[in-house]
Amino acid sequence: MPLPEPLRFSVSRSHGGPHPLDGAMQFADVLSARLGSPVELTVANSYDDLADGLIAGNVHLAWMPPLAHARATQKGAVLAVVAERGGALTYRSALLVRTDSVHTSTRGLRGVRAAWTDPSSASGYLYARLHLSAAGIDPRRDIASERFYGTPFAACSAVLNGDADLTACYVRDTAGSDPALAIADVERIMPRAAERLRVLDVTDRIPPDGVVLSSRIEAGARIEITDVLLDLHNQDSGLAALEALMQAERLSLVTDEVLRIIARLRAHVHVS
Repeated sequence: MPLPEPLRFSVSRSHGGPHPLDGAMQFADVLSARLGSPVELTVANSYDDLADGLIAGNVHLAWMPPLAHARATQKGAVLAVVAERGGALTYRSALLVRTDSVHTSTRGLRGVRAAWTDPSSASGYLYARLHLSAAGIDPRRDIASERFYGTPFAACSAVLNGDADLTACYVRDTAGSDPALAIADVERIMPRAAERLRVLDVTDRIPPDGVVLSSRIEAGARIEITDVLLDLHNQDSGLAALEALMQAERLSLVTDEVLRIIARLRAHVHVS
């Protein structure tokens, strides 16, 4: 089944570290080489725009966080593969303050200014707020201000610069019981984070991000693309691209456990 030419791969500006598009370009180049077909990188201004492009067929495949792909799949898109890190298909979010912050627990966060990534970010917004609610903090009442900065790097920078008191950043699932592992993951986004930021708490498991295919792609082409994505980690160039863009070690098929966690996500928020 012929692939669309060019195959349009898209990411949101809200992903990644100080230079998030470098990894996206590397990933698109490797994907093009492995498919033997041109892959064109496009960059969406937000997760909502990313989902809209995928559903409309203007984008053929996209790397999406869980809330965004939950919305896209309800409108016909296909979650083909999900990211695996440290042997896990789930990840978490670390709540972060400056190392000199007076705050030592989530229960004492009333009156703080929050720097979030994006309204559709699970790790940079949604799960952090759910975690605060579970700790007895009502974000609508107890948080002094909430502002979206677009990327994890920018949100962390706002805390470091004194423009905010609290932020959140994605970390591996295994970091849930080890603050040292969590801050090491944050350093992938924010250099020298261990010197300047402190992990206050870590959230529950979050459904994985993944690569989503447009329903406009015919079934045979979807199978071909999925097979290539699943095999990327078996070559050095593919493994490097996965690390550069997603900080992942491989892409895996969606499991029943992942589907159950996505269902719980939908139970927390209105996905439409």
